[in-house]
Amino acid sequence: MYGLYQIIIFTIIDILNTLKSPFFILVFSIICFQYYQISKMEKKYLGYKKSLLMKAIVSTFFGILGGIITTVAFLYLGVVAIPKDYLYILFVVIILSFFNPRFMCFSYGGGIVFLSSLILGFPKIEISQVMSVVAVLHIVESLLILVDGWRHKLPIYFESKNRTVGGYMMNRFWPVPFVIFIGDGLIHPITLMAILSYGDYSISSFPKIKAAKTSFVLLIYSIILLYISKTVDNLFIAPIFALLGHELIIFINKSKERKKQPIFIPLDKGVRVLEIIPGTIGHKVGIKIGDIILRINGVEINNEKDLEDFMMIDFNRLKIEYFNMKSGLNTRNYYGKKKPLGLIIVPRDF
Repeated sequence: MYGLYQIIIFTIIDILNTLKSPFFILVFSIICFQYYQISKMEKKYLGYKKSLLMKAIVSTFFGILGGIITTVAFLYLGVVAIPKDYLYILFVVIILSFFNPRFMCFSYGGGIVFLSSLILGFPKIEISQVMSVVAVLHIVESLLILVDGWRHKLPIYFESKNRTVGGYMMNRFWPVPFVIFIGDGLIHPITLMAILSYGDYSISSFPKIKAAKTSFVLLIYSIILLYISKTVDNLFIAPIFALLGHELIIFINKSKERKKQPIFIPLDKGVRVLEIIPGTIGHKVGIKIGDIILRINGVEINNEKDLEDFMMIDFNRLKIEYFNMKSGLNTRNYYGKKKPLGLIIVPRDF
């Protein structure tokens, strides 16, 4: 077997060549379409759209890293992917993605294809091997969620216990090109493509923390699925666990969110910052998510209308007093041309 260094070099070369293929362009276009759908919500809640192309490029970068990890994992775990069998699953995943982005998942696509093969006899596939492929891809997905799932989160308002609270929606999509080697001496590389995704929301913790928790749970689920795929003889067990286990994770996640205390709630004094728009005054002076704005130029700020009224005044100097959980009371001064404050806050009334 080639050494790890050689495997990674071969993998990178083949993946980069794949980026020029029509198939990758199709997958990249699907991901751009999903981000386009999300940009409509960004316009509603942020007042502007984040760069769709930049999201897709960053997703592709992390997807390539995921593809390298996938390739190495396949080799060292002895997982064999038969291209024809795998493409059935990818086709179903792409179809499901147009119904709901959360169905852009190989647990659903794989489970449907495997049960169809077992019950209807079509398509004819090697279930245990391809199910192992699905498990490894979920392990990689858990790593991608940890390092990238919380980026480009969208601040949004939720109804919780008859009040409006702030929270975040996370939606990330990754094109993951990976390489399998077939033939004597592992000399014939074939590059395949996966689409991995993460859709979640949080009102009880910051997005990075929520993504880390979800990543851990998904990793445990993936390891169990891999174990079942490689050791359990009953072919129905793995696809059923893939479908029901994934749905159970989502159900438990939503149940916990409903029961936990939201952290972005309306305050008696001041307003809590949910997001800061880049290039604005809030971003320039260093306001952070979770900070509580108390006064601006000595005027108390207690709701969104106070901020709106203040921005109607012509100014070239601001004194912003706020509270940070780590550093306590702070004061920041802004000098210059009038700009938007750029603060998305938790509203008192919605």
